[in-house]
Amino acid sequence: MNTMKDPSKFEELQRQGETLEQLLQSTEYSEQEKQSALMEYLNLLNSERAAELGVTFSERLMERVASALEVHPTADIAVDLLYACLLVQQFHSMQFDAWRAHPAIESCRSALQLLELDGKWSDVLRYCQDTSDMYGEISWWPEALYYAKRAYNAMKELIKQGVTVLENGELLDLRDGAFAICCNANQTAEGISESLSEMLSADLGAEDFHAVLEEVQEAKDETVVDPVELTPEYLDIRYELEEKIDDALDHERGYYDFCKEYWLAKRMILRNDYGIRWQSPAQLNPTMEFH
Repeated sequence: MNTMKDPSKFEELQRQGETLEQLLQSTEYSEQEKQSALMEYLNLLNSERAAELGVTFSERLMERVASALEVHPTADIAVDLLYACLLVQQFHSMQFDAWRAHPAIESCRSALQLLELDGKWSDVLRYCQDTSDMYGEISWWPEALYYAKRAYNAMKELIKQGVTVLENGELLDLRDGAFAICCNANQTAEGISESLSEMLSADLGAEDFHAVLEEVQEAKDETVVDPVELTPEYLDIRYELEEKIDDALDHERGYYDFCKEYWLAKRMILRNDYGIRWQSPAQLNPTMEFH
């Protein structure tokens, strides 16, 4: 979906991207010059809302870095790969199709593990926090919980090393990580399990953990969703489902009242293609307004 209205501007940005790709692969420029040029272009894409170009550019960047990582499996290259993956997520979110970043995220699991083994916890923390947030935005709760847990573990490791403030000024507080875990866990079929409660209570202390649970309850979304979304049958087909909905809506997303057309297409596809009966939030929350 091209969000840019000016074709000439789109073509100009596309040419700039092609030139930048050549620069990034050249040996005539320093790493500092490459990083500076890359950031300048990414900021330009953001300011112009050039999401389609951003997706294409960042996916190609991921491919090149992934190839380099295969040849030289180092933590520094793994960091570059996760950074490129965050760009893919960011630009897909701008297009209202963040779910499309899922395969890219899955392809980065080994790179993330490499960083954990190498102890690059601040990089792990940032990647996992942002990725968890992205999955939360599209209500893919098991994945959101998975990355919230890994972010929490990275935070624990940093605090063990005496790190309490990150380079960006972010204060590290295990209660924040526990809050994210519990919020996401609440949206899954299992909820906040006994083992999860025991772990967090042991880390935080019973009093602080109880305070976190109270905050989670206060922040809980009261919107009722169909419990079929918690079943394995539904979870297994989410990506394919989103592709079919996207096709049914001619790849148009994000406009006013979009959710109502989205839910109608979703309900019909689930029933006709998968034999799953599903009710939309509008049906289950008749007193609420949705746009």
